Amino acid sequence: MKKILLIYVGILCSVLAFGQTNFRKLTLNEACERAKAEGKMVFVDLYTSWCGPCKMMAADVFPNVQLGEFMNERFVCVKYDTGAEDDGKALAQKFNVQAYPTFLLLNTDQGLENQIVGATLDPLEFKKMVTEAMSASLANLGKQYAGGNREASFLNHYLQELLKAQMMTEAQEVRAELFKALPDAGKSDRQYWYIYDNEQLSPVGSEAMDFLFAHFDQFRESMGEEKLLERISVAFEMKLRDMLRGREKMDGLDKLVKQMKPHHFNSRSRLDVYVALAQALRAAWADKENEKKVEKLLVLCEKEFPKIEGKNLVWFYFPVTIYLANVGTEEQRQRVLKIHEYTYEHTDHNPLRAGLRNMLAETKK
Repeated sequence: MKKILLIYVGILCSVLAFGQTNFRKLTLNEACERAKAEGKMVFVDLYTSWCGPCKMMAADVFPNVQLGEFMNERFVCVKYDTGAEDDGKALAQKFNVQAYPTFLLLNTDQGLENQIVGATLDPLEFKKMVTEAMSASLANLGKQYAGGNREASFLNHYLQELLKAQMMTEAQEVRAELFKALPDAGKSDRQYWYIYDNEQLSPVGSEAMDFLFAHFDQFRESMGEEKLLERISVAFEMKLRDMLRGREKMDGLDKLVKQMKPHHFNSRSRLDVYVALAQALRAAWADKENEKKVEKLLVLCEKEFPKIEGKNLVWFYFPVTIYLANVGTEEQRQRVLKIHEYTYEHTDHNPLRAGLRNMLAETKK
């Protein structure tokens, strides 16, 4: 009986192993040679040891039999740790991989046909993502682009495929070429809204957002005022947050204030506070020996920080208060400490509380 049971278990394990996505232990060169011989493409799973979604894909998605049959029929599949394996490191550098997991669809010459960034819990959804990626060859589109194709319809299609693959550097270049190919009247057409709606492609200060502000009425007609105001409020907020946390230069602050002035959206009062903080921070940065300028920034923080919700405050709280503590007088540093204590006691935002707990613990040492 035990022997029969062991046979059944062995058969079951064989079926499961055969059915799941078969990641072979091959170098990239070997995988390409094998794919050429089998008339397939190469599928590369780029992962890291610390990536939770990568582990989730390995444990819950790739073992799916239906997905496995689909993948094994079309690809030679390999996976590389970009932190530990040479092929993984080389591919991550070659294709400027910024997020994990990233999945590459390569031809047998190691050219990029397409890529998928991010995880999903649904094996059939991933199968759909791979199918769509296979239908749009970035390698072919790239050849047409390099060959001089600058038709608006082609550039529009190429740009959308680059955005799906999250290839932002290339997307920025193609977006600029598309704008050259389009008349001004066409740029506000509803079909191109995806350009302005993409926060990475069109932040405040970019050519696309400058065009939107200069032709606000046309966009209001094509997209509706509510959608438009929602988009620009998010764009302004992200830009101001990055200025306050030191990730963006203050050079564009005056231009941002001018662009924001005519528009009234739900978060406007909060963003006006961000503007005042940014202006005071810029002045203090320019003359940090000027106690009055540092004092003005500190007074603003004392007045406004208690009114800002933790989920919004957390973005820039620590860079601003650490700066004040570093350049302020002893009396000003004690007031910064009181801001820490008050915020810790009153915020319900756990990441902000955790950071404050550590900061307050350091001050008591």
